[in-house]
Amino acid sequence: MDQKELAALHAEAEAELKKIPGVVGVGYGLKEVGGKTTDQIAFRVYVKEKRKPEDLNPADVIPKEYKGIPTDVVLIIQTKPLHCEDLSQHSPLIGGISITNFKADNSGQIGVGTLGCFATLNGVSGPENVVLLSNNHVLASNNAVNGDTVYQPRHIESGGVISPDGTQERRNPIGKIHNIGQQAVYSYAYPSETAQDYYLDCAIAKLDICISSWCNTNCGVSYKNEIRSLNIAGNSRLEDVVRVAQSDLSGGDYVVHKVGRRTSKTTGKVIDTIAIDAAGGRFMLIEATQPDCNGTLQFSAEGDSGSAVVNAQNRLVGLLYGGDASNPARSAACHIHPVMAYLSITPITTANPPVGPAGQTLNDVEGIFTGINHTTEVRERFLNTRKGAEIYQQILDHRQEVIALVNHRRPVTVAWHRSKGPTFLAHFVNNARDPAHLIPFEVEGITRDQMIRRMAEVLTQHGSAALQQVINRYFDEVMGFINSFDNLHEFVQQFEVALPADELTTRSAFTEETADVK
Repeated sequence: MDQKELAALHAEAEAELKKIPGVVGVGYGLKEVGGKTTDQIAFRVYVKEKRKPEDLNPADVIPKEYKGIPTDVVLIIQTKPLHCEDLSQHSPLIGGISITNFKADNSGQIGVGTLGCFATLNGVSGPENVVLLSNNHVLASNNAVNGDTVYQPRHIESGGVISPDGTQERRNPIGKIHNIGQQAVYSYAYPSETAQDYYLDCAIAKLDICISSWCNTNCGVSYKNEIRSLNIAGNSRLEDVVRVAQSDLSGGDYVVHKVGRRTSKTTGKVIDTIAIDAAGGRFMLIEATQPDCNGTLQFSAEGDSGSAVVNAQNRLVGLLYGGDASNPARSAACHIHPVMAYLSITPITTANPPVGPAGQTLNDVEGIFTGINHTTEVRERFLNTRKGAEIYQQILDHRQEVIALVNHRRPVTVAWHRSKGPTFLAHFVNNARDPAHLIPFEVEGITRDQMIRRMAEVLTQHGSAALQQVINRYFDEVMGFINSFDNLHEFVQQFEVALPADELTTRSAFTEETADVK
C-alpha cells in the first residue's frame, strides 16, 4: 500500500478498535514481544491498563490482527520532561547547545534545556525573522512569558555540582521568547489525509540579530545551520524537512539521531510513528539502538529537551520533548510538520536557507564576528538601568529619521564621513562584541567630541523639531562622558554602580530589539 492507502487503513482501524472499552488510540509501528521490539509491523493499540482476556467480555477482547496487520496491545506512554545544564558558550550559535531563561523555581532551581535548530517566521522579512526552536517546557519554565530573555550561558563547577554561571557578564543573552507555544494536542492534517490530534511541546524565541544599515555588519548574535557533533557521514547541517509516515516503517529500521546538551549525539529507531499519549495526542516513539557517550542505552536524558530529531539523510523529522518513564531506552518526539504549522515557521535548512540580511550570519565572511559576541550582554546591562532604558527609548523613537538623514541628506552624509563617523562606529561595535578591542579617542585627527559636536549641529539643522529637542536635551550629558571611557563594558559597569538601587529597572518595556540601533 502507498502512504495514502495506509493512512486511510490506519484511520479505519483506529475508529473500529477505539470502540472497544479501554482503548485510547491506535499507533502504527513495530510489535513488541516480551518487552523487546521486533521487526514486525503492527497496529499498536494503546490502553491505560492491560487485562487478561479471561477477565474481559469476548466482545471487549482486542483482535490479534486487523485486515491482515497484526495488533499489539501496549500501555500508553507516561513521559517525563527532560531538563539539565550545558557547559559551554557557543558563537556562532548552533543546534544541540544549552539554553535557559534563568528563572528559578521555589527551591532556586533553574530550568535548562536544548536549542534544537533555527527557523524563519513565515511572512516576516529579515533580519527580525530568525528564531530558535525548542520546547515550551524549556522556554516557559518557571512561568516565563513572551518577551522574556533567553540565554546561552557558560556553566561552572563547584563542589562537584555543575550550574549555569548567573553573573550578569556571563549569562550571554541571545534573544527573546516570541511565541511561548504549548504542551497540548493540536489538530493537523497531512495532504490527502484526515486531521488528527498531534501532541506538541514547542516554543520559539527570536534571535537578537542586529544588522546595521550604517556599517553593514551584524552587531547581535550569529548562528549557523549546524547541529553540534551531529556528523552524519561528515555532515552536521540540516538538509531538509521530512515526515516520518506509516509507510516509512515498511522498509526496515527508520534510523534517527539527536544531539542534546546532556547525552550529546544518540542513535535510535522509530518504533511507533503514531504513538498515543494519555490525552490522545500522537507523537513519535523512539528507541535507542546504541549506547550514549556514557555507555547507557538511552536516546535522551535530562537536559536534552528541545533537541532536533534528524533522520539518516540529515533531514529534520521531529522535536524531542520527553522520555518514557518506564523505559529509559525510549523517548518521545513531536512530529515536525504540526510544529511548523502551529508556530508558523519554516526550519532553516540547506534546501530552505534564509534570504535577506539575516542570512549573512550563517557564513564566516568578512565583517561577521565569530568569537563569543558580548553585544547583547552589554546592551542588556545598559537597559537594566533607568537612565539606560530612557536613552534607549529615545534612540528607538528617532533612529529611522537619523538613518534616513545620514543615508540620503547630503550635508548630513558629508558630515558623517568627514567626522569619521563610520570608523568610530565600527570601533564601538567591535568593542561591544569583544571587550579586548578598545575604542580610540581620536581617528585620523578627529576626536570623539569633535565628531559628536559636528553631528549634533548638522542633525539639528536638518532634522525634525522632535529630533532637535532630544539632541538639545541630552547634548551636555553626552559631552560630559563621551571621553571618559575606552571600553563600553567598563562604562556600563560604572553606570550601574553610579545609580541608586531604586533607579534600577527591568527591560520588560523594551522587549523588541531593533536592527539599526548600536
